[in-house]
Order: sequence, then C-alpha cells, then structure tokens
Amino acid sequence: MEIYNLINSKAIREHCKKINHKFNTEEIAVLIYRCKTISIKEKIKLYNELIKEYPNMKLIDRIDFKHYNSVKDMIKSEITRLQTLTKMLKKDEADAIYTYNYWCKYKTKNYGIIEGKDEYRDIYKTFKEVQKLINNEIKEDEEREIINFSIRKRTTSKTQKYDIRAEYLLDENRKLKMVNIYNFEDECLYISNIGLNIPTPFKKGDLLITNSLTPFSEGYILNTYEAPFVLEHLCTWNEKIRKLLSKGKIDSSNMQGTGYLSTEEGSIYADNVFDYDSWEYFEGELEGKDKILKAISSFLKGDIGLDLLISAYDLLKNENNREKLCKFSEIMELKL
Repeated sequence: MEIYNLINSKAIREHCKKINHKFNTEEIAVLIYRCKTISIKEKIKLYNELIKEYPNMKLIDRIDFKHYNSVKDMIKSEITRLQTLTKMLKKDEADAIYTYNYWCKYKTKNYGIIEGKDEYRDIYKTFKEVQKLINNEIKEDEEREIINFSIRKRTTSKTQKYDIRAEYLLDENRKLKMVNIYNFEDECLYISNIGLNIPTPFKKGDLLITNSLTPFSEGYILNTYEAPFVLEHLCTWNEKIRKLLSKGKIDSSNMQGTGYLSTEEGSIYADNVFDYDSWEYFEGELEGKDKILKAISSFLKGDIGLDLLISAYDLLKNENNREKLCKFSEIMELKL
C-alpha cells in the first residue's frame, strides 16, 4: 500500500516520506477516509487490505459515537456504509428526488475560484437521468473547467428519511469517479472524528495556501477561493498532542492552525485554518491586497522589524485604495 500517497498535501506527503514516518492501522484507515482523490472502490479495496494485512488495534471510547471493539470492526462498518449508500443512491424509488451540481475552477493570475451551478433549479426522478445529464455537461465543457460534481438524493416519504450526497471527480479519461458519499440524515461517524498527528515541514511565518475549503469539506458545499495565508501556529506543535490524542481530547476538528489572511478591503485578520493535511506552500505571486502577507511572513520569521512591517502595510493599503479609486472613476465615466 502506498500510504504516503493517501495524504492530501503534497508538501506533507514528501516530508513524511523523507523522514520515513510510520503510520499505525488506525491512522492509515483515517488517511483513506480523508483522502479526496481516490474513488470509493479504491477506498474499499484499501480498507480490505488493511483488514487482511495489518495488525488490529483497540479503539478508545469517544463521547456520542458508536463504540467499536477494534479498528478492524470500525473499518468493516465503514465498508458496509459505503456499499449500502451507493446502492441506495442508484436505486429507483417513487418517493425520491434527485438534484445535481457541478463546480468550475476559474483562474485569476495566481488564484483559483470555485463556482457552482444552481443545484435547486431542477429536480429529477432517477439516477440514470441525472447521470446522462452530467455526461452531457462533460461533453459540452469547452470554456468552463469543470472539476467536480455532486449528486443528491432525498426522500419525500414521511416514513423513510434520508438525504444522500455523492461527490465525484473526473478521472484522466474525463469519466466520473465517486470519491465520497454521505447521508446527512444519519451521519455521525467515529472514523470522521479521529484527529491525526501528522508530521509537517511547516514553520511559523510560512506562506501557505489551503485547498481544504472545497465542495468536499466533510460533505458541505463551500464556494471559496484557494486563499493564501501566513502560518502563526499549528496544532501539532503542542508538546502534549500525543497524550491528548490518546485520551480522545483532540478530534478531527482540531486538525487546524492559526493564520493571517487578508479581507476584500485589504485589512488583516487572524483566523483558524482547518484541515492542515491539505495545506501546501504558496508558490505563486501575491496580488493586490495579499501582498502584505509577504511582509507579515518576513516579520514572523524575524527577517524584518515591526517598523518595516507597519510601513509596508501603510504603503500597500494606500496602493490598494488608489486602485479602488481608479476603478470607481472608470465606472462613473461609463455611467455618465
């Protein structure tokens, strides 16, 4: 099993490979679950390999989650969940409706913006009908860069309630491959709650980018751009993290750090940035309001003093305001 390839971040993947970091059975299972690019079929195959080839482990009790006697029991349950929901999604039923959505990635000079269609504009009665429409969308995709799809099935029955969302990527042949599936009416998974302590190469002041806020963030649909930020703190830097994890006091929601980002107006704010296993080094060229992030990075690394940081902020803020004023003047001239 190519374990390192399961890590979403290329930077972290290469770092773990370099230091020859070892993952236990539970951690590998979570990496499979969190991986955003492999198909459901591939996940089931890897889960079965874990059951057959890797040692079993006990699991700690977690509040409000179903108890499993061992990691292999949890893996078997996850396989059953994936197979059951896939069958439910594709089954024709009188009391069910389908909708679908897709996301296109529009590129500015250096950043990517994800935008979706109106999911609730039309409804359909069968999975095959939706699948045919999606295949047509892919064939007609000339100007748009479609990166993923979701298919949603909901019941209209009063007795049987479910809300299933399946998420798809396009493979190298532009064919759909399902990479995630959820039932929002009954989803409280032990495996999704497990936090990981993965070694990272990141240091305070690094200029990074997150692609964790995608349509596939824990099944929720979020339209955002790949936002650059300056790292101030990372949860894995806590010296007690191993002890906290062993007692169940850290979960997947704690897989985050604190970073500095810029607003649309050019102001700076600190916020939590989630899913550190999806972070990458920012290798592009900062634009407009985001240029100040380079100065913040240099300040946190100790390369410049506070006086130079403030001067840089004032300079870039004024430059940003001038650009806004010019755009406003152009708009007013067009209206006149």
